[in-house]
Amino acid sequence: MFAACFTATVLFAALLTSSLHAEPVEPVTQHDPSILNRYINMLDAAYPCDWEDAYDLTGNYVLQFSKDVQVLEFACSVSPYNMAHLYIRVDSKQPNKAKLLTFERPKQEDNSDPDVVFNGVWDIKTGDLTSFMKGRGLGDCGTYEVHKFTSDGYPHLIEFRAKPQCDGNYVQPEKYPVILDRSK
Repeated sequence: MFAACFTATVLFAALLTSSLHAEPVEPVTQHDPSILNRYINMLDAAYPCDWEDAYDLTGNYVLQFSKDVQVLEFACSVSPYNMAHLYIRVDSKQPNKAKLLTFERPKQEDNSDPDVVFNGVWDIKTGDLTSFMKGRGLGDCGTYEVHKFTSDGYPHLIEFRAKPQCDGNYVQPEKYPVILDRSK
């Protein structure tokens, strides 16, 4: 068991320091209803939302990871304080094989929506995707996660924090107790 964990840790560290690690990518806004129509069945199957209304308001973002690989970000409001973000990876060499990306969470944490990142924010300087899911509107509980993308457009969980108790005491999500940290 130790050997398997050690091997996985070494492989993950190698991935982060290799050329497979994506350079920072700046999102570009796109507002083309034909894009939504191409992927709406995939979005509907992954997460129930009024994707057409959401798209009318915000369009989608395009992240170009290589000459051939793009990741499309679609967002839809699901509550007054949490917005669902779904990501579709498209390889221009195989456009009919576009796929919804899934996001890892620690085994002990609920991952009933692996296709969804809530309140996703791109850090253009680092290329990280951060997420803060509010447990309730006050924001005094929830989860915080950081995903780093490879140069071929796949996410890897770097950090996961959680504050499960909604106790009325607001804490910056970046200061929640650490559940998993692969940043070192």
